[in-house]
Amino acid sequence: MKEKRYEKKFSFGIDLDIELSDYKKIIDKYSPYISSVYFSLPSGDKFHTRNKMKEEYKKAGAKDKLLKILNLFRAANIKLEAVINQYNIEIEELKKALCDLDNFIKVDSICCLDEYVDIILEHYSNNIYLISSFNNNPLHKENINKLNNKYNMIVVGKEFMREPELLEKIKEQNFDVKLLINNGCAFNCGMCRSGRGNCIKTFENNKKRFSIEELYAMQSFFPWELDRLMNILGDKNIIDEIKISSRPSTYEYLNDCLESYIFNKGVKEYIEKDTYNYHLFGRQANLIPYFKEFNYDNIEKIKEELWN
Repeated sequence: MKEKRYEKKFSFGIDLDIELSDYKKIIDKYSPYISSVYFSLPSGDKFHTRNKMKEEYKKAGAKDKLLKILNLFRAANIKLEAVINQYNIEIEELKKALCDLDNFIKVDSICCLDEYVDIILEHYSNNIYLISSFNNNPLHKENINKLNNKYNMIVVGKEFMREPELLEKIKEQNFDVKLLINNGCAFNCGMCRSGRGNCIKTFENNKKRFSIEELYAMQSFFPWELDRLMNILGDKNIIDEIKISSRPSTYEYLNDCLESYIFNKGVKEYIEKDTYNYHLFGRQANLIPYFKEFNYDNIEKIKEELWN
């Protein structure tokens, strides 16, 4: 059954440990539903936030493999998005990386932090589709009217997943909307800019207020929740892209994520195979050690209450 509401909606990250043949399988299965793929620049460690990604890009032939993967998606009419969301990149380093990117491959868009906007726009003579990274200062309902109008698209998650009126307010300001659905971040987290320590501190403080199941229920997003959100929004076309956090990952992870969200698969069938599959719908690392303790029915009950 073809899910028209999700046609050309999904966006996911490129992981170099996934084989080219497996990406071909993804394209064969899901290309009608894929809008874009995103990737980090092959310009050194400063352009990667995760240690595993740094190691992947250091392997022999990594740059050639990345190019082959990107060309594979381009041939399938899937857009390419370069991500520059790492902190503390020097101006000259960024300018060189942008020149290197031009020589590497032509991209359709760039996702970046606020501090890089003017440099990127100058490099492309204002002729580039610009996306505001989720790693920018936290976006909440309190500052929703303070968006930088130099961007074309805003990446949002957290409370925006269950408050469709907030998504509509972004759209009303003439921004495109990309909804990040499975990153698993705490709703009250300060910002990625504060580092891993802040993430852990927020989690430990939240454990004093909520049960682990409540935290997972709040921070994860199940396929039926996405389906419900899309039903509420109806034919308004508020969500332009649906972002899946998928780096680092495996072919199996990426396939299961796309399959579950596109076709509104029941989460329980994935959990019955392996409790680690809770990770498909909420990737927050602090929650992973508790997956085996979860009562699935309790989580579903909590989620229903969150929507009421």
